Amino acid sequence: MSPRERILERAIEVIEQGGEVAIRTNTIAEECGVTAPILYRAFTNREGLVVAAQAERYRRSTAVAVEFLVSYIENSSSREELRENISRSLDFIFSAERSEARRLRAEVIGSAVSRPKLRAAVAATDLGYADQVSSAYTKAIEARWIDSSVDVRGVALWAQGVINARVNIEFNDDPNVAEAWNTLTKTAILGALFGSVAR
Repeated sequence: MSPRERILERAIEVIEQGGEVAIRTNTIAEECGVTAPILYRAFTNREGLVVAAQAERYRRSTAVAVEFLVSYIENSSSREELRENISRSLDFIFSAERSEARRLRAEVIGSAVSRPKLRAAVAATDLGYADQVSSAYTKAIEARWIDSSVDVRGVALWAQGVINARVNIEFNDDPNVAEAWNTLTKTAILGALFGSVAR
């Protein structure tokens, strides 16, 4: 790893263990075997390091779910299979297994509220992933499994926002509320892509 990558990895570890307040640039530089000027050359200042670390945490927390969804979309061989594969991928995305990733994204989004650079990085991540997902739908649109008038990129961005908000449901600890949220959200996403359930 380059010095920049080592510093970034260590900053991510520090944030995950003690939050942003635990970031000490001199300590991180020392732990990474570099001098403070090298850290500052790579990240400008402490704020630059925090923003870079938080942006990377957000990117990583979303990557697994997007890769899973894209794979399921691209490997569908019929409209029915596509619908079923999207439903399965949503089950994974909504799962308890993914709750830590949702909590992490909520934490980063909260940090981004007062940080324009971090807000821009989160938005760029979401837009990049929406582009990946919408590109994966190309075959489905060409095959007319999804109507060409559907803004699949818009659906992907909207779904990302809704899924990020699922962390609020998890504060509740009521499995009935979570199941109702899952059902409603899945119905809305599938409806946006495929039209009515009966189609």
